[in-house]
Amino acid sequence: MNLDPGVKTMSYVPDIDIRDYIVLEEVMEQYELGPNGAMILASDLMVNYLDDLKDEIDEYNPEWIIVDTAGQLELFAFRETGPLIASALGFGDIQRSVCFLFDSNFVLRPNGFISTLLLAASVQFRFRNISQVNILSKVDLIDEDQIEMIVNWSQDFQALEDSTNEREKGLIRELSMLISEVFIQMGSTSELVPCSVKEDDGLNILFGNLQRVFDSDESKHY
Repeated sequence: MNLDPGVKTMSYVPDIDIRDYIVLEEVMEQYELGPNGAMILASDLMVNYLDDLKDEIDEYNPEWIIVDTAGQLELFAFRETGPLIASALGFGDIQRSVCFLFDSNFVLRPNGFISTLLLAASVQFRFRNISQVNILSKVDLIDEDQIEMIVNWSQDFQALEDSTNEREKGLIRELSMLISEVFIQMGSTSELVPCSVKEDDGLNILFGNLQRVFDSDESKHY
């Protein structure tokens, strides 16, 4: 299911597409908005089509539903419509999980990792009644040592703090150290799962981790 009304090209053909109901260019024209304002309004307008989306889900009667949302967090996670849509689509016996992506190139430095970790924690707080899986995406773009380093940061915040102390400087270092200390006090976060859609086992790895989260393969999931 595609829930990004502004996407132009996709690497797959969605079975259910919000663009069948909301077209970004039409929103821009009708409400005399620029692309950013139209995307925000289009995200809010999605709630008007929840029944249609649920009817399409019923027609397919799938075992699994992968919902692809807009990449900008403020359009889904940080607006009231995001949790509302997630809750509305989670009817019946459907089990739900939020998948948050850590961009592999952005999190190679401690500061980038900590910034993304903050965003992941914010999303987890917003969808507090839904389990979350954190995914290290695009791992085909980095080497095995870098993957191991990033995953280790997600499991050992003391190692993250040590790397921050070594690799960052000035105010960035001080702020990063303070934030990493907060996560040390909080304890562990969701497991970071390396994944790439360009590798044959990428979705299988994600599927396996989601099965562990749901602890069942008998219900519908998204």
